[in-house]
This record gives sequence, structure tokens and C-alpha cells, in this order.
Amino acid sequence: MARHQNGTKPLKSVRTAFKIIEHLKENGSGSVKEVSQQFGFPKSTVHTHLSTLNQLGYLANDNGTYRLSFRLVHLGRSIEESHDLRQIVAPVVENIAEETGERVYFAVEENGLATNIAITEGEKSIQHQFLPGGQTRMHTTASGKAILAFLPPEKVDEIVRRWGMPPQAPNTITEREELNASLESIREDGIAYAREESFKGMFEIGKPILSDDERPHGALEIAGPIKRLDDEEYCRELVDTVEKAANEIEVNLLL
Repeated sequence: MARHQNGTKPLKSVRTAFKIIEHLKENGSGSVKEVSQQFGFPKSTVHTHLSTLNQLGYLANDNGTYRLSFRLVHLGRSIEESHDLRQIVAPVVENIAEETGERVYFAVEENGLATNIAITEGEKSIQHQFLPGGQTRMHTTASGKAILAFLPPEKVDEIVRRWGMPPQAPNTITEREELNASLESIREDGIAYAREESFKGMFEIGKPILSDDERPHGALEIAGPIKRLDDEEYCRELVDTVEKAANEIEVNLLL
């Protein structure tokens, strides 16, 4: 069995349980037979995991079909309410989305992935199922690259080794030299862009939120259709908006 990066041997049963949870998240529901076929686990193993998670209240059982329960929503809300940074950034994200009509995120680095802790859909945004807690590889998004640009080099090396740089969209950066050049440009300009790097047809503008010693708390991002956001004048307006919002957040973090 593979070991975690800190040398700890992962528990097979825990890994299995979360594979099942992720499968139910992606598919909405599943039976013992369906989950067993998906992963090649024995039906007895799958039944034990599903029954245990059901007894603990994390799954609901509808006549042999299991789905995630609303207890998980409660856990998620508890995390949101206890996250100090999210309490500061969420209102700003909502205001930008209302002002621009675009989708707006705030992402942090968590376990080497860009993790959305706040997201609001503007009235013009393309409707995708993006939720708080969603994660993606950092080299694919404007917010992820904005964070990477201000992490220590050894941390960037660790993230790239762990997650790699696989293509995700037509223009995803897949070579380390190209990534390094992109990060250097972000450090110089203070703004990150991603043109069809995470999704085909999507344009993203990211702005890092930095501490006094220029370590990243996270990054703001505005995202929308490339045909709309790649217009020079409109893009400049959005950059101004995200820079003002970032300044507001950085001031509030000092209070």
C-alpha cells in the first residue's frame, strides 16, 4: 500500500469509505451492486461501508439505494461558519458578482489544490455546478496560479510533484518552464489570467490576497465566457474591480 507524503501508511478502510462517498456525490446515489461494480470491491465490503455510513447518519438509505444525507450539509455549514477568512471574503465575493454579473470565487491552497471557500453566481454567469469546497489542480486556474506565484519555491515543487500538470482544457499549462514563466509574470503584474486553461471557452482573472510578508492567504477570481471577458476594455474594468476588492480584503484582514 502506498504511503502518504509524510510517511504515514493510509488506512485502506478509510480510503474505501471516501471513494464510496465521492462516487455517491458524483452520481447522486448508488446501490451495493452498482458501487461494487464501479470499484471491483466485494459486495460484502461495500454493504458494510454503506451500512456503517448510514448508521452514522452520513448516508440515507432509500430501499437499498444510498445517497449522501443532509448531515453532511450541516458539517459543511459548520466549517463555513468557523472559517475566519471566509467570513471576510464571502461578502466581497457576493458584491463583485452582483456588480459584474459574473461568477466570482475565492480560493485557498489546501493539500496542494485550489479549494473554493466562497463562490457566487452572477446573473450573467454560465451555470455550472461549482460549490464551496470544490477543488482543482492549481496550475489550471487563475486563482490557483495567483496563489502559486507567491508560495515558496519548494512548496510549488512539492505541489507539482504530488499532483502533476495534466491537461484539463485546450490551453492548460503542462510544462514546468511555461508555468514558471507564467508565475513570474503574475509576480510582476499582480494579476493572473487563464484563457481556456481549466474549461474550454472560459476566461479567468485572478488576484492574490497577500499578507504583509507577501505570503498568499488565497486569491479572488472572476470567471466567464472568453468571448465576453477577453474584450480589452471589459477585461480592464474587471481587473480594476478585482484589485479594489483585494485591497478591501487585505485591509479587513489587518483589523
